[in-house]
Amino acid sequence: MGTVACSPKERDSSDEEIFEALFEDKFEIDMKSCIGTGKFGAVHLCWDRKDPDMKYALKVIDLRGEARASMKQIEEEINVLQRLGDHRGITKLHDVDESPERIRLVMDLCEGGDLYDRVKAMKFFGEQEGSALVRNFVAAVAYIHGHKIIHRDLKPENILLVSRKNNSEVKISDFGLATMSEHGGIPRAKSICGSDFYLAPEIIRQEEYGQEVDIWAVGVIAYIVLCGSLPFFHDVLHKLYRQIVERDLSFKEPVWRSVSHRAQDFILQLLQVDPKARPTAGRVKTHPWVSGQARLA
Repeated sequence: MGTVACSPKERDSSDEEIFEALFEDKFEIDMKSCIGTGKFGAVHLCWDRKDPDMKYALKVIDLRGEARASMKQIEEEINVLQRLGDHRGITKLHDVDESPERIRLVMDLCEGGDLYDRVKAMKFFGEQEGSALVRNFVAAVAYIHGHKIIHRDLKPENILLVSRKNNSEVKISDFGLATMSEHGGIPRAKSICGSDFYLAPEIIRQEEYGQEVDIWAVGVIAYIVLCGSLPFFHDVLHKLYRQIVERDLSFKEPVWRSVSHRAQDFILQLLQVDPKARPTAGRVKTHPWVSGQARLA
């Protein structure tokens, strides 16, 4: 991975100066720009010195603050991104630079912002564009699952639009809560994590879970894309959780009047309370609403 050769703990000061020089020789960084903020630092614009047209997002993690206590999570995210490699629907990790004070991650630059802001601006997607977006999104989820990984935090804020002009080309980002199988088996987890509105019922019930939780989140996101609102919502948390575990949702008019029954069927198949009843990401790709095998009427 470019400049990565050893951990910060293994380097002395002379090593650090060498690695810093190598990174700065390769990338030019606009530190005055701030194209985003994360939990542990800012995101800046950078580009390849040999090819200035190749622009990237530089995620800077400041290890002098609370990020130091989350090193295991940060290292896990880097490992996940390295395992995933290159896919058009994933924010690719191009390079890493580590030091005792910070970690810098060179990522794909997505200039279209996140899906949350795009839906907010559009109110909701037309079905044709919505189907195309979900198709690309599901292909990326299937790729992630094929690498024995659970994302565990799929939500519109973590889905980035590649450009400002295109409404369907997306990349999944933020793998900070992702977990993967260490020995090639089917990944399972028990820890409660994720974002409240997108939690699958089995997480709320504090049961062991697998990749099915991502499929539930895909269903929630597809619902949001097509109508601009959440399928499950309540200001009181335990009442929200009750809605989710009972799948208390509806397709209210007038927005849903113009949406096909195939789209509603797609969402309902994914929002199954029993995780065993949900399709795999591979099967989701074959649903007529996203596969292009049927007209959206």
